[in-house]
Amino acid sequence: MSPKLHRQTCRLLTADAVPGRGCPLAYGVFQRYYSANELFRESGMIPTIGTLATGMAYIGMPFTNPIAMRWPQHRKKMGVAGWLLCLIGLVGASFARHAWQLLLSQGFVYGVGWVVCYTPFLFMLNDWFVEKRGLAYGILFGASGVSGLVIPMAVGWMLERFGFRTALRVYVLATIVISGPGLFLIRPRSLPQHGLVAREKRGPGILQALRPFAKDLHFYLFAAAIFVQGLGFFIPNVFIPSYAEGMGLSSTAGSGLLALVSLSQVFGQLWQGWVSDKVNIYTPTAVSALVPGLGALLLWGPAKSLVYLVPFALIWGFFSASYSVLYTRMSTFLTSMHADSDFDDTAGMLIYGFFSFERGVSSILEGPISSWLIGSDSETIDLSKYGLGRYASVIWFTVFCMLASSLVGVGWFWSPKLR
Repeated sequence: MSPKLHRQTCRLLTADAVPGRGCPLAYGVFQRYYSANELFRESGMIPTIGTLATGMAYIGMPFTNPIAMRWPQHRKKMGVAGWLLCLIGLVGASFARHAWQLLLSQGFVYGVGWVVCYTPFLFMLNDWFVEKRGLAYGILFGASGVSGLVIPMAVGWMLERFGFRTALRVYVLATIVISGPGLFLIRPRSLPQHGLVAREKRGPGILQALRPFAKDLHFYLFAAAIFVQGLGFFIPNVFIPSYAEGMGLSSTAGSGLLALVSLSQVFGQLWQGWVSDKVNIYTPTAVSALVPGLGALLLWGPAKSLVYLVPFALIWGFFSASYSVLYTRMSTFLTSMHADSDFDDTAGMLIYGFFSFERGVSSILEGPISSWLIGSDSETIDLSKYGLGRYASVIWFTVFCMLASSLVGVGWFWSPKLR
């Protein structure tokens, strides 16, 4: 990596360190706190807040991608605007007195701000990297995992000691101090030529770029795998702290498990990015769903102590939490089979946006589904039962989603020579 590329990557990492996925990944700590708080504990919306934030962050990609393509000269301003919107959402949540206000601010507004902020980062990253783009995405996404090592522990401590209002406001201040300088130092490698920008503005050109993929079997296999995997991928982050508390462990143990998920996620994202540059994309896509599915079945469900939960947290973070790193190679895999199609880069980003959109839809559905599964289980905590009795339904649902998603590996047989 050249010095210029190294400096640019460091700036992207610094900007992503706090406002990105770090807060949604630590939502399990907020979930446990809100569920016990007298203002919100009667509401069934609590699990949906975290999944809505994550869902909106993904579901907005098809809308923010065309904006970033059409006005490349404003990408940096777009990133700053989204960053500010994230801060507004968290500040608004600190004044909440009803669960729907948390859903609107910490869920919807934060999620919209995240996708507006993050989209121009992805375009800038594509400008700087081509051959090792998968690895570059792994490094960038790993930044949120690094922040996730600290955020669950720090936020959990502040929630217990000072309450959610102070915790959220301190988090906002930390975001300004840590990620603000890096955000303003980011710059694109080059601006597209005016002719290309004008060409990308025309709707027929974009439709023409996507037309070859409408009948592509591989496109539908990837789309199905992403949607099903998205239905289950956020559940452990939401329920592990509560599960640990149900076993009689301290709140610190629950926060520590989320930190372990983030720690292994860093290495998992680097591994996913590196491997996706080297092998057929179907291999890491299938493995990244199969292994955590088996982990949930054999480790989380029977867990009665940290002996089971610690390895499960490491497995989940390494494989499942880093799954979205693979989207960029799925997109380039599809465009490589249609080398004669127009605007390969444009088509690739639009496909990436579609994959993010459906991941967002499944993440939003995940909240009410998990709430229904928990609510439909009338059992109280029972250490002698699978999933402590109360959590058995959500664990089985997670297992089913992961194993079903891993079936995408059959696509390898139709593309043995393609990467």
